[in-house]
Amino acid sequence: MAHATANATPFWGLMAEFDSAQALLDAAHKVRAAGYTRTDAYSPFPIHGLAEAVGFKEKWVARVVLGGGITGAIAGWGLEYWTQVIDFPMNIGGRAYYSWVSFIPPAYEVTILFASLSAVIGMIAMNGLPQPY
Repeated sequence: MAHATANATPFWGLMAEFDSAQALLDAAHKVRAAGYTRTDAYSPFPIHGLAEAVGFKEKWVARVVLGGGITGAIAGWGLEYWTQVIDFPMNIGGRAYYSWVSFIPPAYEVTILFASLSAVIGMIAMNGLPQPY
């Protein structure tokens, strides 16, 4: 006779191994249909339809990185333009004040800096960190 105990441990998870990709896909559909929402599946090769079967949602990290990169490019180019053309123009070697070719490397570096910082900050924020106890 089975009976429930008062000190039952909570169910945290279950792990299974499947012999074929179709068996994994069928199990993922059944788990999703049973009402489980926090599931994951791993495979050494891509399985078409597995992401939809486990309820994978696309994250916003790529868009945050793109926005950070575009912001960095505009900020780097704008800083160079403001310092070299508007605020303190210097005619060195007879070149024009707005020599756009020389603006490319620093603007590129600022683009990479902003994109990488936005990737780290966006990933941390979208993972819900920090989580206080």
